[in-house]
Amino acid sequence: MNDQLMTAVPAHFDGQAIQLDVPLELPPNARLLVVILDPIAAREALVYGAMKSSEPSFARVWDNDEDAAYDALSSE
Repeated sequence: MNDQLMTAVPAHFDGQAIQLDVPLELPPNARLLVVILDPIAAREALVYGAMKSSEPSFARVWDNDEDAAYDALSSE
């Protein structure tokens, strides 16, 4: 592990045990914090997170001088 206080890693429950989805070496008796995600809320969080992270890209695409010509057409 590293010197950080907390490290988040994706994991899943296989029906018998919690399985980490990424390789990670843990010492015996390592202290863990398990958070159970509601499937619907987690999916919505992923969708809204993806939308939020794409805002800067959309702003660059839509806010440009070439599109300003269309703005002028709509104001006539």
